[in-house]
Amino acid sequence: MSNHPPAAASARAIAEVMMHIGHVADSLGYAQGLKPSQWAALRYFASASPARRTVSAFADFHATTRGAASQTVEVLVGKGLLTRVPVPEDRRVIRLHPTDPALDLLRDDPLAAFAGIIDDLPPDDRTALAGLLGRVLDGLLEKRRAA
Repeated sequence: MSNHPPAAASARAIAEVMMHIGHVADSLGYAQGLKPSQWAALRYFASASPARRTVSAFADFHATTRGAASQTVEVLVGKGLLTRVPVPEDRRVIRLHPTDPALDLLRDDPLAAFAGIIDDLPPDDRTALAGLLGRVLDGLLEKRRAA
């Protein structure tokens, strides 16, 4: 028996399920000696264009503070998973690149289990889910900006 709300559930019940999904998915991110925020950073720096591989761009993308992003980056640099590369044209800019060990870790990314569950949904359901969750996220980000 499933513990999720019926299709006609209240907005609050749906929000609670979404929070629970986030919590369970987040708990998967405590793997291979990394925390979920560190996995998120590795994913970001491995997929971002070189120009977007900065602490500021990472903080903006993940809607976090520069300080929190910087702390996460410091840990990953210390673990040898990110390397700092100065930009010759602008010495104030430091780009961050994943190292080979980071790329090896990403081959066993714990997010893959979560993505696999979503991938098992019928294509139309995945498309609808993506659109709806995008709207919810946009609404949350707008509320956050207004606060």
